[in-house]
Amino acid sequence: MRYYLVFFGERPNMDPLSDVLAMLQPRSYRVGGFEAGGDWSIRFGAYEEGIKCYALTTGRCWIAVEGAGAPLLLEEGDCFLLPHGWPFQIASDLNLPADDWRHHFVGSPEGTVVKLNGGSGVTVLGSHFQFIGPLAEMLLGLLPPIVHLRSETDRMTLRWAFDRMRQELAVSQPGSVLIAQHLAQLIFIQALRLHLGEGKGVGWLSALSDKRVGAAITAIHREPARRWTVQSLALDVGMSRSSFAARFGQLVGEGPIEYLTRWRMLLAGRCLSRGEPVGMVARTIGYESESAFSTAFKRVMGSTPRRYARQLLLQPSDLG
Repeated sequence: MRYYLVFFGERPNMDPLSDVLAMLQPRSYRVGGFEAGGDWSIRFGAYEEGIKCYALTTGRCWIAVEGAGAPLLLEEGDCFLLPHGWPFQIASDLNLPADDWRHHFVGSPEGTVVKLNGGSGVTVLGSHFQFIGPLAEMLLGLLPPIVHLRSETDRMTLRWAFDRMRQELAVSQPGSVLIAQHLAQLIFIQALRLHLGEGKGVGWLSALSDKRVGAAITAIHREPARRWTVQSLALDVGMSRSSFAARFGQLVGEGPIEYLTRWRMLLAGRCLSRGEPVGMVARTIGYESESAFSTAFKRVMGSTPRRYARQLLLQPSDLG
């Protein structure tokens, strides 16, 4: 059975990370995990768009993501994100022959904690989110192949959430799966926040932690229809135009006006998906001319607004 849940509700004046999460359109998601005892090794193949978010709640084991460099040792309390769907192996010893994951997990009900070799040694719990739309790449494309969170900062929140998830999945009660799904939401957002706080990445996600560039991104998200210029954004955050433009480009990977335009087009795509007229959408995001909006939309989204809207209408909805 598949469960559908809009878990990042929209509200006005959200911060940029919340803005993006609210628009990610979760397509499906599962919670569960496994307990393993003795010697074991499992290989997971490539998976479609989405992100896996798990934690080791007891024991220790190794994980190796194909193409991501050296294996990592996971210890009790560590959390890890796998954003790109690359194949990976998780094991007590990576030199052991790896079992195909399907031998153990296919057919298990939602919320199941599968036991390997009787369990009792290592416990891994978490969730798998799937997203649709261009915003998925905007968020997930900026993350490394594996995000390994082991800092003690704010780990208590993750530890509490995973302990509670383990309790819900261990003893099935009415509403247990739904509670576990909501806990997975909290875990996913907290893990992103912890990664953001480490300041290791590039792109808008890491730029949010920069006081001034982060403030500029927040201003763009707060007032996307405003006639922003590089100069007005620089003044808004107390920098010179040239210093601001250079720092924004260095941290985000594109200029402030390019970022503004891309964010506007993503907002426009959401409006078009709701059936709003093109002219109204153009005015909503700050364009007086429908033709200018259409030109910008095609450049960023690869399709005219009307064709984009028609394609959405022709696609079967998984969220109905």
